[in-house]
Amino acid sequence: MWKSLDPGQRVQAGDIVRYRPGLAYLVAFRDKIFDVIKTDQHYFEVAMKPGEESGDKGDRTIIKYMDIGYHIALEIWLGKGPCMA
Repeated sequence: MWKSLDPGQRVQAGDIVRYRPGLAYLVAFRDKIFDVIKTDQHYFEVAMKPGEESGDKGDRTIIKYMDIGYHIALEIWLGKGPCMA
């Protein structure tokens, strides 16, 4: 089940996230699943989940915790088993 990632909520390496569907300005990222690769005090790094279409296999994106809820909306996968887009 997907759950909204709230401001101040932390992620861990290995978590699965996606941009919240329905936000018009993030249409390019909609329905794409990302793995959390690295976490830090102020940011975390994500990469396109293996098996997803991507232009560059080495693409990674850094997301600042302070942007969650203000500039971007993310969801985190909280289920057992494979995530459903």
